[in-house]
Amino acid sequence: MKHLYENLFVAGQLSENDFQKLKDAGINTVINNRPDNEEPNQLSATAAADLAEQLGMQYHYLPMANGQPMPADLVAKFKAILEDSQAAVLAHCRSGMRSSFIWALGAISEGSVTVDQAI
Repeated sequence: MKHLYENLFVAGQLSENDFQKLKDAGINTVINNRPDNEEPNQLSATAAADLAEQLGMQYHYLPMANGQPMPADLVAKFKAILEDSQAAVLAHCRSGMRSSFIWALGAISEGSVTVDQAI
């Protein structure tokens, strides 16, 4: 898990064991930017949502497939989750890069960071 900006952290694919560690670290919201079945044995969004719910965490499934067009409302939904969260948020995908990219698109377009800062 890496701190990206303010209350946002990013990480690669999560496992079942990661959810309690995230909760213990103060993460209360998880954004999953990785589509289901991208790799064999990947934790599904449904299973992850169940784990988050058991721990009292918010869970949002906003997938963005590698090499595919980005859903038109993805950046806006991502930004809204960050704005609504009063605690730390973790966004994840396979490596954290897609999640970082989605954040950067929103942050640059609203002027909260420059391109250089986002990079």
